[in-house]
Amino acid sequence: MVVTLKEVAKKAGVHPSVVSRILNNKADNYNISEKRRKEIRQAAIDLGYVPNISARIIQEGSFGCVALLLSSDSGKSYLPSHLLESIHDELEKNDKHLLLTKLPDAYSDDRSQIPKVLQTLMADGLIIDYTHQVSEEVISQIEKHTLPAVWINIKHSKDSVYPDNIEAGKIAVRKLIEAGRKNIAYVTEITYFAGNNSEYHYSVADRYAGYKAEMKKAGLKPRNINNNDKLLAREKQAEYFTKILRQSDRPDALVLYWSSLAAPIIQAARNAKLHIPEDLAIITFSSYLSQNTGLTINALVEPEIEMGVKAVKMLSKKMKNPGKSFKSQSVDFSYWEGGSV
Repeated sequence: MVVTLKEVAKKAGVHPSVVSRILNNKADNYNISEKRRKEIRQAAIDLGYVPNISARIIQEGSFGCVALLLSSDSGKSYLPSHLLESIHDELEKNDKHLLLTKLPDAYSDDRSQIPKVLQTLMADGLIIDYTHQVSEEVISQIEKHTLPAVWINIKHSKDSVYPDNIEAGKIAVRKLIEAGRKNIAYVTEITYFAGNNSEYHYSVADRYAGYKAEMKKAGLKPRNINNNDKLLAREKQAEYFTKILRQSDRPDALVLYWSSLAAPIIQAARNAKLHIPEDLAIITFSSYLSQNTGLTINALVEPEIEMGVKAVKMLSKKMKNPGKSFKSQSVDFSYWEGGSV
């Protein structure tokens, strides 16, 4: 049997409106003691009261829900745990819950392929984690929808929140120069990226652009280690990097696109009888996960938490200002000292 708000109010000895304010976290502007609030919450727990979302939708015109849209191709959505948790927690602070769904990888006229959240009204807004190779049809489909939307980890001119990869690339070079290094090379993630950078996530071009700009500013010659823009199997990378580190003009420092490059490069350094950081300094880009699992390399750590929080805050503004767009926001990386510089 469903317990009503009136029954909770009767048990607590207060008016139903007081119970509603307490249970919906809207009592801050009313003179209700903390003791009374605890009594009301306990009364709701004792009776097994569960709020009626349908009633809330009718009364407030709000679903209390935000949808997080991912690509159906997992390689085109980046959702580390810290990013997901920060979105969830920030929404909870705004008294909203999170709905997870997927977008088709390509536009389709078949409505059965379109996620339900884009077919019917069932959320107050959208956070889109679809990071690269997004078709114009998919973008148009989202922009034509009535729900306010914010993109994360993709570089748009409006309504997006993304890490500042260019500035992070510059910081990596500055840190290495401060450590006395001059022959600083950049290493592309050659397991996955080759050829035309425009096909990949914007960070592939931006990180190198930041590195290159700072090298030129310092009067140093940029060098991109990328296997001549050809993919290289992971098991062959230690051998490849060993040859480079044995050259007479070998680099004395490396900036890595991603922490997955660290293992073959560390092995290559051993093969070449080089010590880190005495002979070879390394800075990599990394996620929080790599840091928390014992990364022993200096890293520029992606701002996963800050990105999620800023995305929710931007979406909240858009929901309060229907039809209005906001200038995109970049978020700074943090620097992790791992002992490799």
